[in-house]
Amino acid sequence: MEWRCARCGAIQDEDDPPCDECGFHGFERVPGGDESGPSDPVWVCPECGRQHQKNSPPCKRCGHVHLEQREPDYEAFDDIGGTTYRDVLEPRYVAGFVFAGLLGAVLVLGVAGVITLPGTGPPEPPEAPAGDAAGLNLSGVESAYVTALNAQRSNAGVGEVSRAADVDAMATYYNKRVVEARYGDAELPDQEELNQFDARCGEAAAFVPYSVDSDRPLAEYDERGLANELVGALENPERVTVESQSRVGVDVHVAPDQRVFVTALVC
Repeated sequence: MEWRCARCGAIQDEDDPPCDECGFHGFERVPGGDESGPSDPVWVCPECGRQHQKNSPPCKRCGHVHLEQREPDYEAFDDIGGTTYRDVLEPRYVAGFVFAGLLGAVLVLGVAGVITLPGTGPPEPPEAPAGDAAGLNLSGVESAYVTALNAQRSNAGVGEVSRAADVDAMATYYNKRVVEARYGDAELPDQEELNQFDARCGEAAAFVPYSVDSDRPLAEYDERGLANELVGALENPERVTVESQSRVGVDVHVAPDQRVFVTALVC
């Protein structure tokens, strides 16, 4: 007996796919020499007549769920040339290809930064020990801090900076870790951790973590008043008044002993 490729019809010496001509991995048996001699029965679809070597429904051509065992009809091989990928792909393979395509698209979007994949991206800020903020809205203090910083930049004759989410996230993470290290057993983040934020700050960047222990109780401040005092406590303000800087991130945190911790990152 000889073997014939189920796609292109090329005769093969043995059942050893892939096909030498087209690379297909499915062979069908054909008689060698005298075609009138005995041959093994095949399984035939009663709906479309397609022959199969094994009883492995459904039919690869029409999807019929039953096959019948018959003597092989070699005239049916004339139709082999019309076989397409739709004849050999089963529904589970189609679903697998669709899933693989979707997974690949998600990975591409993740690498491009369009979406954040689970387990990737910058780490979340820790739950640092916190004290009573005396009714102050710390988010409001941070906004007022940027306003006061821009006033200082204006006095220095340089343009304003605007708050940026990526820079803000890095400042918040660092500030919370500083508080954790001060009041617990945590360590300050290393450069490898900070690089995960990809804040893309240039050489003019100013990374300013500091803390303020005010002589006045926090209850005597409003958001703007506390922000003004925090900006006024900056050492070396020339670091945050560079003309090429355009973005800022800031986090304000009240510690258990009422000390106010600030991290400002100006890029």
